[in-house]
Amino acid sequence: MVADTKPYVEPDDRIGYRYIPRTRLSLPRPGGGRYEFAVNGAGIRSDREFAFEKPAGITRIIVLGDSMAAGQFVSNNQRFSELLERRRGGLEVINLALEGSGTDQQVLLYEHVGLRYQHDLVLLLPFLQNIRRNLAAAREAIDPQTGATVLRPKPRFLLRDDRLVLEPPSAVAVTQDSTDAPRSATVRIKSAISRMPGADTLKRVGYAVMPWEPFPEYRDPGSDGWLLMRAIVHHLQALAAPRPVVVAPVFYSNYVRYRMATNYWDRFSSLASIPGVHPIDLLPHFKKLGADAVRCFQDPYDMHFSADGHLVLADAIDAELSARGLLPSR
Repeated sequence: MVADTKPYVEPDDRIGYRYIPRTRLSLPRPGGGRYEFAVNGAGIRSDREFAFEKPAGITRIIVLGDSMAAGQFVSNNQRFSELLERRRGGLEVINLALEGSGTDQQVLLYEHVGLRYQHDLVLLLPFLQNIRRNLAAAREAIDPQTGATVLRPKPRFLLRDDRLVLEPPSAVAVTQDSTDAPRSATVRIKSAISRMPGADTLKRVGYAVMPWEPFPEYRDPGSDGWLLMRAIVHHLQALAAPRPVVVAPVFYSNYVRYRMATNYWDRFSSLASIPGVHPIDLLPHFKKLGADAVRCFQDPYDMHFSADGHLVLADAIDAELSARGLLPSR
């Protein structure tokens, strides 16, 4: 397994950390091979620079997300954002996704960076884990020099009297309990079962009887995690208005391998009640591939989208945005 040390990030007082501008690296990929990682002068992972004012006749999308949207372990030109650009004339996509970030950090990136760029649409791809990550004041990371596990402080929003209050990275003395790292007995037992011979068959049989819900917070629309997530999306919509905000939750390979609970879509689909917010369901686009859908992820070495997965992601987003009239004609 390749240690995910992220040698291309540096501390940032507002976001927690950011990509180091003008980084150019060839990095090892889990399972073998390498991928190309490039950051432009503005600290955006991209092979090129972007003008603040968009070119005439161009529709510009700002993408927000974590490592799933950022393209962890795939080269810049293999990401769905670059694929979308290549397949459609008149489209420019600025991918601000930041590996390891919470939805809170992503909205702060939009506020401090994204809003500087003239654009027409915001595309938020929240990874399902972010319902917990938003509550955390730190993330576990690996020091690139020593290989030791360290804590990386992050900002977070607190929900007080239905109002978001920002807590900057320096406001909390972080400890292991400040992170979103799973420590429950249920998680430990499931991890042990997953390593057993025949675990795949056991999961298929067991989940067919009762779908597995790795994030029970999505069951309850009144859970702390969901109320905070909803408030953060509402804040993003207020920042972006009158531009539309498209929210497309992303997932890992178990959601195409097994019968998993989809409470998350019950929650995210309810965001349509916020004017200007358009939830889209990406899972059916992957599941229609049947057994081939597992190729969309870097299993068994890593959980992120593979190059094939980014192709499917680009197709899905293209189709969903086109159906809503949010993309220019081909």
